[in-house]
Amino acid sequence: MQASSPRFTRLALVLALLAAPSAALGYGVWIHYVAPSEVLKDFKAAPGLNVPAIRTTMLSGATDADVAQFRTWFYGRTSALKDVGVRSAFLKRYPTQASFDLKAFKEFLMLNPAAEVLGVDSFAAVYRARTPADVAMDPTTPYTPGQQISLENALRMGSVYPDLDRRNQDRLYRTADGKIVLTAKGDTVPFDPMTLNWGNRTGLSSQASAHMALNHQVHSSDPGVLTVAPWNFVVAIGYQTDSVESYAEANAQMYTDLSYVTALGGGSGSDMLSALFAGNAMHYLADVGNPIHDLQVGIKDIYTDATMQYWLGRLKTVFGLLGHTPSRNSIGLDILSNFHTFSEKLFQVELQEAMRLDSAGKKDSISPVMKGVLDKFRTGDPGFRRVLTSDLVSAARKNAYPEYGKLIAAAVIDSSFEDGATIYRLTRQIAVSSLRKAGVRVNFDTIPANRIWEFVRDRNDPAIQAALDTFNIEQGRGLGRVNEALTAWWNAYQGTRLMHADRARVTDWIIARLCVGRLNYLAFADARREDYISTHGGAAR
Repeated sequence: MQASSPRFTRLALVLALLAAPSAALGYGVWIHYVAPSEVLKDFKAAPGLNVPAIRTTMLSGATDADVAQFRTWFYGRTSALKDVGVRSAFLKRYPTQASFDLKAFKEFLMLNPAAEVLGVDSFAAVYRARTPADVAMDPTTPYTPGQQISLENALRMGSVYPDLDRRNQDRLYRTADGKIVLTAKGDTVPFDPMTLNWGNRTGLSSQASAHMALNHQVHSSDPGVLTVAPWNFVVAIGYQTDSVESYAEANAQMYTDLSYVTALGGGSGSDMLSALFAGNAMHYLADVGNPIHDLQVGIKDIYTDATMQYWLGRLKTVFGLLGHTPSRNSIGLDILSNFHTFSEKLFQVELQEAMRLDSAGKKDSISPVMKGVLDKFRTGDPGFRRVLTSDLVSAARKNAYPEYGKLIAAAVIDSSFEDGATIYRLTRQIAVSSLRKAGVRVNFDTIPANRIWEFVRDRNDPAIQAALDTFNIEQGRGLGRVNEALTAWWNAYQGTRLMHADRARVTDWIIARLCVGRLNYLAFADARREDYISTHGGAAR
């Protein structure tokens, strides 16, 4: 079908919206949980760094008062910055300590002010907000405020909770007293309409923009690009704008800077808070390490399936006379969601089984492919290491304290994005035909591990087994890059944390950098929101 075909053009214009609900989680919670341990347990520090072992190092812990005090400390430090430009811009938006309340702090950090966020709200509030499904998925042990905690467990908590506490979901515009603002037409208003180019206003898909990434090539909304380079196909579908933004890189950097300033600034509870923020940064780095998170949409074949299912449905209902047929867009949404969550669960099950056999001393029972995946996860990818090292060295020559979170995330993205299309293609080949039909087949996050094989085609078929092997190899490549990313980040973090000279100056410099990024984003979000309200009938009175 040619790019100029009206039918294909109409289909292509909805692809970004269709992709969003399946793009909410980079990896399953369990992989985010094990990643810091698997990568850092045998960490080899850069020469001259005395780095503590994560499993045996105990942190003094943090209380709810320590968490609240960090926000007070941050405001006081920022409002007294020597950089007049940054200080003035910050105080213009937050003139008093009272104006930088918990709601404002969360909005400053691109969070939902109504969410209970680990490291920002009280620990008890975070745990109360979990649903039964969250509790079932949470592999961490609830933390008792003030108790000592191992560095490993603090990193694990930080790594899993960006998904579990829903910090990036449901970011609606609210009044100062927390009431949701409506348009004159009665619609809710997104805090930043840009999020609508990745998902819905609320629900799981509303966090997609915060966990997704785009490569740094030239992007196009030309439907023909979807056929030849789906990783470069980008569409402003939910909010019309000249460019589409994603924020996984920004989040990796924001939490990097937060981990630095808590480590450098000291204070009660700072060692645990710094580790939680470090784990947060690792979460977003791991997100972009999953190659399907580096595409805004899936692949054209998925939408070919949707079109076929739509017309089959129309024929079965005699074009609507005998019943309703879901829209092609709805069917495409279901298929993409099925493939995305199926691929994550399938790989997680394969990895869990390999790690179980390995820990039981049955390494010979692990398939050669999964042995290779474990090796990648634990030892990394030398080829990507060379690329990343070159980038880091170049950045360090220009700046004593580069934006390591953003820099490392960008390197991962630009080494991964083409693999995402391959993984979608292999997933489609492996999955049973029911996943290509209308309707979300199953919540793959909640099913027992052994049930995943009900959704895989005949494993005795050599072609299916070959596709599954290639699927796992591609996923292993992603984990190899995740290893390198977390290793490089941890080296940079330790170098900053252990710095003794000019701590105060560097702390202020990093706070200023963090503020510039956050204030610039908020200014753009404000402008987009004003535009959105004005084009939707104005605000309700």
